Amino acid sequence: MFQYFTGLITSGVIFISIFISMGFQYGGTQHFNDIVANSITLVDKNGLGGSFKLLDNDGESILSIKDGKIKIFNQSGEEVITIQSDSQGRGNISIKKGGYLDTYNEYDNKTAIVGENSNGNGMLSTFNNSSKQTALIGSIDGGNGKLTIFDNEGRESLHLVRSLTTFNQDGKITGKYGTNNSGNGSVFLYDRFGNRGWYKSGKSS
Repeated sequence: MFQYFTGLITSGVIFISIFISMGFQYGGTQHFNDIVANSITLVDKNGLGGSFKLLDNDGESILSIKDGKIKIFNQSGEEVITIQSDSQGRGNISIKKGGYLDTYNEYDNKTAIVGENSNGNGMLSTFNNSSKQTALIGSIDGGNGKLTIFDNEGRESLHLVRSLTTFNQDGKITGKYGTNNSGNGSVFLYDRFGNRGWYKSGKSS
């Protein structure tokens, strides 16, 4: 019986050796259904600089790992995300082609967005635990920066674009503090319907 098992194991080892040898002989392109291993080390023919590539159903690259870089590609084969270390050894993530980064809490509610808005400008947006937008900072058309604060229902309550503007819960403007067209400081107050009620300029009389 012992000799039987010895022969069986020996035959299995020989079969596996032949199978692996065939993979090397034909360029390592043999197909495997499932591989389970404690670790896998990828190297080139010199034992260095291995690489990993994942393809979609059309044979296009969707992910590659090589030379310390992780790259993700879109359906057109364009590189859209790169994870790497920079020249100073710091971690770096590049998101291209109008990309953005979303974060979510433990309840799968969105908490923040960092990336590009619909106008192609950079932006950072935060949300509360009810997925209502609470703050937005970014660039707008014309190259100006904008800061917007929202209430707990996602309604705009304040924004800052060269002047500080406040709104009530109905979206009506209630106040504005900033610089007027003459270059002087100015303050506007409005009623709850958005009608101007009081104005004061900083210009000396």
